[in-house]
Amino acid sequence: MSENADGNREGKYNESTGGLAIRKEQSEVTIVTDRKQLHAFALKWLRKFGDENSSPEELAGPELGAECAAMGFQTSVGHTFSAVYGQAGWNCMELENVVDGITDIPLLGSAVYARWKHFTPRPGLRRRITEPENRAWFMLALDRLAVLSDENQNIFTGTLQKMRLVTNMLTYGPTPDPDEEVEQHLTINRAGRVWFSAYAFGDGSGALPKTRTFNYSIGKEEAAGLLDLISARFCRGYQQSMITTDVGDWDLELTNTKGQVFRYHGDLSVGAAGQEPDDLDLSQLVRDMTGIPEMAVFGGTETDEISRIAIDYHRLTIFRPPALLNLEGTKDNTVHWDYTEHLIIDRAEKTLEHIQNIASDCKVSRKYEIEGGVESLLDSFDAETFFSHVAGNPDDVVENPDETKDYRITIDYQKGPERVITGTFDRNGLPDDFGEFADRIFDFIHFYGMGEILDPVVYDKAKRRIGEVIYCSVIFGGDEEKTYYYLTDDDSIEIDDYVLVPAGEDNHEAIAQVVAVEYYAKDKVPRPMNQTRHIIRKCTDEDFIEPDSDLLN
Repeated sequence: MSENADGNREGKYNESTGGLAIRKEQSEVTIVTDRKQLHAFALKWLRKFGDENSSPEELAGPELGAECAAMGFQTSVGHTFSAVYGQAGWNCMELENVVDGITDIPLLGSAVYARWKHFTPRPGLRRRITEPENRAWFMLALDRLAVLSDENQNIFTGTLQKMRLVTNMLTYGPTPDPDEEVEQHLTINRAGRVWFSAYAFGDGSGALPKTRTFNYSIGKEEAAGLLDLISARFCRGYQQSMITTDVGDWDLELTNTKGQVFRYHGDLSVGAAGQEPDDLDLSQLVRDMTGIPEMAVFGGTETDEISRIAIDYHRLTIFRPPALLNLEGTKDNTVHWDYTEHLIIDRAEKTLEHIQNIASDCKVSRKYEIEGGVESLLDSFDAETFFSHVAGNPDDVVENPDETKDYRITIDYQKGPERVITGTFDRNGLPDDFGEFADRIFDFIHFYGMGEILDPVVYDKAKRRIGEVIYCSVIFGGDEEKTYYYLTDDDSIEIDDYVLVPAGEDNHEAIAQVVAVEYYAKDKVPRPMNQTRHIIRKCTDEDFIEPDSDLLN
């Protein structure tokens, strides 16, 4: 075996036989099967291992081994695979981490042979070949063999003159709505012209009605730069995965300046044309250059995220007190209370701010500046569905003539346009998921509390004197009606801590919550020390994990 420039081990293609060879112990082992036969072999067994109905007798039977041997794969060479790639020789998770970097066909094929042979000696082992992790290992290896042996890797050459992309978003899921967009067509040429069309599902007859179409220019230099980046990706070849997923797909035609056409196909789960992790995000690049942010392109781009939420609440209440009748400063014998609130969550500023304007001369505000906390809060909301539906009030609701409550919600996104929602501040006038949103904001604010200055648990706690003992009052299961005394020597135990204690006549371990911590001289204890049990320790996260029922059987 030789090593390529990246340090990967490679097999050697034998031009005279159309086969592949691998150097082992100073002798050359030649795989006489040509790529077409090898490709057919890989696809055949990939389908068999992917079929849940395939039996252990079929997968671990003699057929696979005979075909491996006929192509020149050797189990002894397969053992070399583990020397090169470690646990990837038998662990599907490890293989998944390295499989895309494997280019040595004889080594990988021999690894399949050696792995198959492991399951053949006796019936018990043969049955294990159908276990999910073992099926997954063979599917990964055979899929990579199929990719490496594909004669149509179709490497783009020349200068890209025009690209034409058709993206199909149809899947085998629920039937789309008639107006749901299911297909997009995009053409860009080197002169800078862009043609874009989108099509809806329609009536299901197969004829897709066109929903929108654009024809415009993005500039010659911009188009040339974009096309050069796309051609650079496909100059490396595009290895289409043989494992397809139900996520929609795309078909791409690249035409060079000589008129040669190169065709590629992929699914939307692969991302921007099967890009490597360090590649440019071609999908997002196309969206940015064309100004169509919702275009599917090659898929693979992360969904948008919310960058800022601002909620403005306004309540206007009118009072009509008889005592103010005709007094100066009143309007039509009324007093108006104009109350507003503002809630602002800002990703860039890393802040959450809540402001109450109770009156013109009365304002209350609280600001939370929390690195990572605000970002996590915003990330917990799905940008695509957040506040997406408002039921609205029916026409026959009874309005209060003396009070109105209105709101304005402004949502800014990292990529998409700003969205504004307005309405009346009530259950039907607010977005359907406002209650869930409010609960999360309340929990976020409540977590940080009101501090310690005004907390009696802090300011009302005396320091323990030498000789005093610690008595903790605890409750079980949230039952605040009945408390129990326990002794402890742990000064770090505080109110609201959860502790592990002996309970019941058999002194079994139980979790209790501390509701009071008090210090007593030994001659003034509330319960005799010799009749009071001791806290075992404070609880850890593991104490709250339910035991696995399988382990108890």
